[in-house]
Amino acid sequence: MPDLVDRFRAEMQAQGLTMTQAAQASGIAKGTLHAWLARTYAGVVANVDAKAKTWLETCSTKTRVRKQMPRTPDFIMTPSASVFFSVFSYSQAAPDIGLITGNAGVGKTVSAKAYQRENSNVWILTADTSMRSPTAVLRELAELVDATEKRGTRMMASILNRVRDTQGLLIIDEAQNFTTEAIDLLRTINDRAEIGIVFMGNEPLKGRIEGLGRTTSHAQIFSRIGKRKNRPRPQISDMNLMLDAWGIEADHLRKLSRWIAGQPGGLRVMNKTLRHAFMLAGDDELAEIHLKKTWKDLTGTELPSFVRGE
Repeated sequence: MPDLVDRFRAEMQAQGLTMTQAAQASGIAKGTLHAWLARTYAGVVANVDAKAKTWLETCSTKTRVRKQMPRTPDFIMTPSASVFFSVFSYSQAAPDIGLITGNAGVGKTVSAKAYQRENSNVWILTADTSMRSPTAVLRELAELVDATEKRGTRMMASILNRVRDTQGLLIIDEAQNFTTEAIDLLRTINDRAEIGIVFMGNEPLKGRIEGLGRTTSHAQIFSRIGKRKNRPRPQISDMNLMLDAWGIEADHLRKLSRWIAGQPGGLRVMNKTLRHAFMLAGDDELAEIHLKKTWKDLTGTELPSFVRGE
């Protein structure tokens, strides 16, 4: 029968973890873990055993929950996704700069990932507040496209050499986190490397980009955008296709689900709610009570009375 060390090794292999990753996940120092797995650890073995057991139990619990939790439907080409694809394909083929804006949960990110799976030389960079300077952006880009120079003054030249003649597309998700200087840097890459660029972000990004067109110093950014699409909220047709994929047919459940999709977070929140509700229902048929309880658990609020039909 496998002992604790054997079980730990088997779990590492099942998850494809390196020694460093396993040490981080289990909370065991890397050197200690290496010696413990080799059965040569000279310290207090019982302490390491306790941490190893805790990690294995955590892994077992996660696996059990994942098996119980219904899987969100695969990517669906909703009307909004089709619009986003048109921006991606135009920008890559032209090559030009595209702009996609909309609040969270309209399907921007999942559409970008689906487009990336279906097309060659598509890179997605998710911007965050750590990328405030052009240098920080260049470092992230160098890593993303696997440029030969990932530090120093040659980063820009290395990135251009890597992506030039690829007929590629660079998608910047959460682009509202970029400064104007960082956005202008991407415009330069579009000019010099002749690859497509698509900026994706929330509603304020649309106002920022349009505002640049009224300033002489940054008018080039606004004027270079060849195709722009705005989806402030999920479309009813998007919701209905997603509900079809979930197999939800009852009118009252579809009405409840569409109301949820109309809240902040859009389709993402609707899918999350349905996943938890189906898990709560178990072998029973999904019912209104499951949606109500899930919504209360997730948000701490009740569904509005008009949704309940009171």
